[in-house]
Amino acid sequence: MHEIWVLDVSLASKPTFGRFQKNHNKEYVSCFNNIEKIKRLLNQGKKLAELEHHPSFFRHETNGIFRIGQSGLKGAKESRLYIYPCFREHVIYILGIGTKETQQSDLARAKKAIKGIC
Repeated sequence: MHEIWVLDVSLASKPTFGRFQKNHNKEYVSCFNNIEKIKRLLNQGKKLAELEHHPSFFRHETNGIFRIGQSGLKGAKESRLYIYPCFREHVIYILGIGTKETQQSDLARAKKAIKGIC
């Protein structure tokens, strides 16, 4: 039996997520549907190395940080939900959300957020 993975939003900025949801609701919903797919695959015993690019919305960025994109939306704003999976604790930390235009600053914040965890 595999340990169950859980989501942790304690490192996420509620105002940032609220604004993103208001301005890009369909992308927000898609990203969170996709993180549930990743969590389900991990709970089935899949390894992150098996998931890289499969599903196509899942990519490694840097320092163990991954991004989950929106999928299946015509005319959608390219969006990224940043996560950090902690294997020891079986926790997926949700770090931030943004668009292609905010990618560099989003990643910088995500790198700062993971210092000292896991």
